[in-house]
Amino acid sequence: MERLHFFGAGLLAFSIPFTIASFFLLESIPLTALGIGIMILASSMLLTPSQTIPPQAIRTMLEGSILSLEAILEEFDISRRGYYVRAPNGRVYLYVPLDENVGPPSEEVEPSGLIYREGGSRYLVLIPPASELVKTPEISGMSFESALTYVLVDLTEAADSVDVLTNGFITVRFRNVRSHVSAGRFKAVFGSLEASIAACIAANLVGPTRVVDEMEEGDDRVVILEVVGR
Repeated sequence: MERLHFFGAGLLAFSIPFTIASFFLLESIPLTALGIGIMILASSMLLTPSQTIPPQAIRTMLEGSILSLEAILEEFDISRRGYYVRAPNGRVYLYVPLDENVGPPSEEVEPSGLIYREGGSRYLVLIPPASELVKTPEISGMSFESALTYVLVDLTEAADSVDVLTNGFITVRFRNVRSHVSAGRFKAVFGSLEASIAACIAANLVGPTRVVDEMEEGDDRVVILEVVGR
């Protein structure tokens, strides 16, 4: 048990007799209310987990969602690269064109259902594995590289480090990647897990994004992203 839990247990042990004495012996409503407040605070401390979710567990959950999306893509027979687009609610969606030569949707909307229509264009709309991760308050004030490091290195430990180069495209090198999920359709549509997370963050912070290419170089993975206009 951590120090916080010891402190919470001590507060709880103090607050119970204090509350009883304040109500029955002193007949003081303010002191009774104070005792109840201390009891609630102590209970909250005791219920606080001593450890956060391990990075490997987060990575495993993301990889599990990849397999679910792979099944959907197989069912729809989809293998065309999609566009990562941020909705007004902060969630990032992947819009996969169902027709040839179609760019990203021109408006930020909150889609409902799997099929989104805009003009004569149709899109299959899916939620990327990291869509909820990039909505965290910690990321909102970060630069792209800092946010990428926070999610890929600190939060999920999917890579040892990331290097970012911007030259019209965004080139990201992930050093010593640890995710190797065999899901061909997912990789064709979303990109690899690392590419998908990077595209989610870019869509959230910069604008609509697609994965242009990615390459394996030993244990490293190089991903090229393009921020596309509407």
